[in-house]
Amino acid sequence: MTETRKIILTGTHLTPAIELINQLKADKDIDWEIHYIGRILNSSVSRQPSIESKIIPELKIKFYGINCGKFDRRWLPNTLRGLPQIYSGFKEAYRLLKKIKPHLVVSFGGYVSVPVIIAASIQKITSLTHEQTQTLSLATRINALFCRYVALSFPLKTTSSKYLVTGNLLRREIFNSHSKEFEKEKIDLKKFPLLFFTAGNQGSHHLNLVLKSLLPKLSLKYTIIHQCGQKDYSILKKISSKYPHYFVKDYIGTLDIGWVFHHCRVIISRAGANTIQEIEALKLFSIIIPLPVSQQDEQLKNALWLQKKSPKNTIIIKDADITEEKLIKSIKTLASKKRKSTSKSASPNLRLLKLIKRL
Repeated sequence: MTETRKIILTGTHLTPAIELINQLKADKDIDWEIHYIGRILNSSVSRQPSIESKIIPELKIKFYGINCGKFDRRWLPNTLRGLPQIYSGFKEAYRLLKKIKPHLVVSFGGYVSVPVIIAASIQKITSLTHEQTQTLSLATRINALFCRYVALSFPLKTTSSKYLVTGNLLRREIFNSHSKEFEKEKIDLKKFPLLFFTAGNQGSHHLNLVLKSLLPKLSLKYTIIHQCGQKDYSILKKISSKYPHYFVKDYIGTLDIGWVFHHCRVIISRAGANTIQEIEALKLFSIIIPLPVSQQDEQLKNALWLQKKSPKNTIIIKDADITEEKLIKSIKTLASKKRKSTSKSASPNLRLLKLIKRL
């Protein structure tokens, strides 16, 4: 008889969380009842729904949204403003754990995970947190005080047995070359090679403005797929009708992202850990523009890691150094190269799942 267990996932980093959900659903040993605790809004100062509040329910997973503040190390007033929400977020997390009574809590980072992990510790519920980057985020460092294990994507110099290297969880869908959404557009990729602009799930206002200014030139030679985030979507969607080879989306889901990666000639992106590792796995040509202000220079380290892995495929441009001329020149340089097919398959990384099943 198959064992049944309840598990709560939490955090703001959706890419590895979605892959773990896929693995839990496919597990033949345990029948997992999966719950997800995430943000209601993108941030304490935003009125836009969080990306997880939209995506997780689409996966047929029960989603619970909580409002919680964060420690903003760059702007003290935001922290002070968020203090009441930090307390209310903890109370709501504590109530949800009492109600659900999970066997285990797994965090994928971000400030929303902290009250959930602390509440789990108080209720004697086993938990672990997963770190995707080369450095430990503030949320991970706090969570580590209360978790049984910290699962790392990269080795860390430590003698503590709490830290285990499981590697990151790449979406298996990135290896899929089909998409109903984009295939119905009948895009002529031979005549208009594909460029993919992205800055992660939430987008980048600065990069969106850069691309907007370049559209008149780039759209004459390239197909452009642009994941812009929610904030600028309505404005960019209005102007998209002017450019028949320009396709803008606030978010590109797992059913379509593989097609984009498989067919794009060049990806222009921020340097988020998950995106960088997916680019490396698929050996994509990429122009990486690290976020200028990220904790512990995380995005610059991610970009340099990718460049070291794939020096001929990677161009790094600092955010302050972006010019139309430099970006177009970099696109032409990479787009003129022939892309080698990757031999990597969609074999999932099950090390985190194996660790979870032991708890």
